Amino acid sequence: MNNPTSGHSVPAASGASGREWRKFLLLAFVGLPVAMTLAIAAYGFVVWFLQILFFGPPS
Repeated sequence: MNNPTSGHSVPAASGASGREWRKFLLLAFVGLPVAMTLAIAAYGFVVWFLQILFFGPPS
C-alpha cells in the first residue's frame, strides 16, 4: 500500500511478475492456438452443414 503521509511505498512482490509472464505464455502458446483451432473447426462445420442442407456441393 502507498501511504502518502509517510512517504513510503511497498514494492510489488517479485513473484507477481513471474506469474504474469506464465499466464501470458500459457495464453500465447496454449490458449490462442486452441481457440483458433476451435474457431476454424466451427467454420468448417458451418460450411459443411450449409452445403448439405441448402447450397449443395461446390461446383
